[in-house]
Amino acid sequence: MTTTRTTTFSERSASTSSAARDSPDSLRGISSVSVTLASVAESVGEQEPVGAIFHTDTLEKISITEALNRGLVDSITGQRLLEAQACTGGIIDPTNGRRLSIQEATRQGIINDDMAHKLKPAQKAYFGFEDVKTKKKMSAAQAVKEMWLPYEAGHRFLEYQVATGGVYDPEMGCRRTMEDAIKMGWLDVRAAQNLQDIRNHTKNMTCPKTKLKISYKEALDNCLVEEGNGMKMLQASSESSRGISSPYNASSAPGSTSGSRSGSQRGSRRSSVDLGSPLSSSTTSSTSNQTRTIFNTLSPRSTY
Repeated sequence: MTTTRTTTFSERSASTSSAARDSPDSLRGISSVSVTLASVAESVGEQEPVGAIFHTDTLEKISITEALNRGLVDSITGQRLLEAQACTGGIIDPTNGRRLSIQEATRQGIINDDMAHKLKPAQKAYFGFEDVKTKKKMSAAQAVKEMWLPYEAGHRFLEYQVATGGVYDPEMGCRRTMEDAIKMGWLDVRAAQNLQDIRNHTKNMTCPKTKLKISYKEALDNCLVEEGNGMKMLQASSESSRGISSPYNASSAPGSTSGSRSGSQRGSRRSSVDLGSPLSSSTTSSTSNQTRTIFNTLSPRSTY
């Protein structure tokens, strides 16, 4: 038996009608969030990708797009998080956890048109790249092998799929083990071993809390988990937990005309197929003179 820490964050706010909750503006923040930080030992088998951002300064759950707009997440990291969603089943609606196509997510205002265009290759990694000869749906691994998909982008998509449970087979609609992928000729032994060893996963993201380079697997393992729907939330802060101010402040948010730190400038010039410290394993509790309460409880959970 292991014990995990469950933290409930509640913040008083103006009453929200059901109509407001269904509007795009409702994606900006959630007034009450209950989260659990699961142990790494429990992070086994197929699991959901990062679905939202938890703003530790304001104790809000916000969408990845809203985090980009606020400058809490840099453009490269934001794209990586959404790519992982697209290539494992669809864009996640942060209000309810439902999976959506990039077209529907755009219509609902969860992502914008520019991001939707960048995410099309990732979506094909889930729905399949159609072989013009056989009309069969190729996986991301097959598409890289047949040079339908650039190596860097394909390898990135495969890392996301492996981190969340295995390489996806769009033809059969299921996950495949590394052994299956080797037997089917999708991967050679060396490539399979590199993907299976998470220590080899590329640190192509910037942690929005520590501002250090991390792999997607590291981000996934250290997410807060929302109770009720199990949504994984990556923590973000305006100031690094290491005492460093965030380079992704309001001046570097999309649409800003003012300057930004060099790291953000370099990130904004990268293409959609460019490759972009483990997070702290403890939950940060903060106090404020605002009408906000934090309740910490301990609840037993069994490992499996």
